[in-house]
Order: sequence, then structure tokens, then C-alpha cells
Amino acid sequence: MQKIKSIFIKQQTIFVVLIALLLSLVVIGVLLVVTDRNPFAAFYYFLRGSFGNSYNTADTLTRMIPLSISGVAFLIGAQSGVFNVGIEGQLLLGAMASAIVGYIVKLPAIIHLPLMMLAGCLAGGLYALFAAWLKAYRGINEILSTIMLNYPAFFFTHYLVLKVIPMEGIVPATPFIQKTAELPILFVNTNLHAGIIVAVLVSIAAYWLLYKTTLGYEMRAVGKNKDAARFHGIPVEKRMVFAFFLSGAIAGLAGAVEIAGIHHHYLDQFSPGYGYDAITVALVALLNPFGVLISGTLFGALKTGIMDMSVYAQIPRQLATLINGIVVLFIAGKSMIESSYERIVKGKEHVFDTGKERKQ
Repeated sequence: MQKIKSIFIKQQTIFVVLIALLLSLVVIGVLLVVTDRNPFAAFYYFLRGSFGNSYNTADTLTRMIPLSISGVAFLIGAQSGVFNVGIEGQLLLGAMASAIVGYIVKLPAIIHLPLMMLAGCLAGGLYALFAAWLKAYRGINEILSTIMLNYPAFFFTHYLVLKVIPMEGIVPATPFIQKTAELPILFVNTNLHAGIIVAVLVSIAAYWLLYKTTLGYEMRAVGKNKDAARFHGIPVEKRMVFAFFLSGAIAGLAGAVEIAGIHHHYLDQFSPGYGYDAITVALVALLNPFGVLISGTLFGALKTGIMDMSVYAQIPRQLATLINGIVVLFIAGKSMIESSYERIVKGKEHVFDTGKERKQ
């Protein structure tokens, strides 16, 4: 019994997230019952729409790719004490830069595709440096600056596809990229492309950087306590600027992967908010690079499964959107569950002693 209890204590954060998910499902079930709908049928169609067959599973994994890469972009900054909320804008600029390189440059695929990805990384990373400089050397709150910087990126890319490099058609877009710049499709008759390999490699690289290198240790130290890190000789401002650049570069890579794998040209407003969803994906993953892959799959399933649930369970789109929001709300508010979890698992005496120690 004591051994089981120790497992629940050590893995508290994971169990709290699972409880938050379970509670969100209960609330969704009650909501569906109140609106005269069958919750079991809704959940069935949700699962069928997400993982019911090879095509739906591939669609879920395809949506996971930009979510997980963008999630890593956010956690890199968050682990270093900077909250990059400008991932959406950096993703758009990365996508635009990669699309331009993809159709203008003509090279063999072994050079062209990496060059296209590099262009996306540089565009996103360099754009993030604006907010990095404001944060590190002018003390400007990065949440405010990065949110505001999303708008110039959005309108700049919008202007480019409308006036500078438009392709004839109803939807504003750039010309198609060269075949040598496209990511290969992994399974026939699906959209699942080799970008999923990129997403896995990005997670592995982020884990290695943060937990296996001196640079990563210093970045995490800055994120934990800037004053303590500075006292121990860590160049705080440089680490913050680097974290911002790397975060923006990975966000730009997410945009480049979408262009190379799915759209094959820059479509105006192609992103349904991947950069904003990335924040929730990273927080649900507890800022863990590998957890982002699982979290990204969950949110990818939410995007694909809710479509089938809306059609076959006759759930209005507004209610489906509310269901998505309930899941996000419970997971985002998981900290409220932690106190109850500790009181149940660790016992009232432990909670009382902890509070007493804090007072002392």
C-alpha cells in the first residue's frame, strides 16, 4: 500500500493532468445530457473521427505535427524564464520565408529541402529577437511585446500574398514550391508526411539541449531564478536572448514543415491558430519535450474528432467549440486540483505540516 502511495506522490503532476481530463469528460457528458444529446454516441463518434481508421489516424497525426513543434518552441522559452506568446507570428513568417525559397530556388532535393527549412528557422528566430532585446535589455514584458508582434507578421504576410507575390486564384496564395522542396508522404491516400519525423527529432534535440548540456542547464537555471543564476556567473541576458531566438526558430520551422508537407505554397491565413494552441499543448505536457508529442496528439484528436462528432451526433459547431474549450479550461486550471490531490493522497497531516513549515 505504501509503495502504491509513493507512486501517486512521485507522479503527482501526471495524475493531476489525467484527473483534469477525466473531469472535463464528466462535465462534457453532463452538458450533452442537458442539451438532450447522447454523450456515449458523441464520444464514440469523437474517437471514430480521431482514430477510427487509418485515414482518420493519419489526419490526427498530421495535425499533431505543427502543434508539437510549436509546443517545443514555447517550452524552450518557458524553461528559460521567457514566455514567447508570439509563436503564431513567427510561424507565419517562417512559412512565408520557406515558401519563397521553395519556389524561387532550384536545387537538388537533398539541398533544397534543408535550405527551405533553414529559411523558415531564420525568419522566425530573427523576428523573435525584437522581443528578446526588449525583454533582456529594456525590461519590457515579453508577453505584451510578443502578442503585439503577431499583428505585424500577420499583416506583412497578408500584404505579400496580395500585392507582391500573388498566384492567380480565389484564395490569396504564393506560387507552388518546387517538388524538390516537398516533404514526402509516408502513407498513400493520406496527408501524413515526413514532418512527423521532424517533430520527433525536434523533441529529442530539445530534451538533449535542456537536460544533457551545460547550456541547457544554464537556461533552466535562468528560468528558475534569474538572480541566483547571475550570482553563479551565468550570463542571464545572453541566455534569455538565445532562448528567444531558438524558440522563434523552432516556431518558424513549424511553419516551414506545414508548407513543405501539406500546402506546398503559402496560403493566406493557413494557420488555424497553431501558435496559440502551442501554449496549451506545452503546458499540458508539463513543459516536457517528449510530453509535447503526446499532448500534441491529444489536441490533434480534438481538432479531427470534433468534426465527426458534430456531423454524426448532430452537435452544433458552437457546442463543439465549447467542448474543446472545456477540455482546455480544465487542463489549464489543473493547479486547482493539486491541493485536493495532495490532501487525499498525502493525507491531512502532511498538508497541515507543510502549511506550518511555510509559516515558520
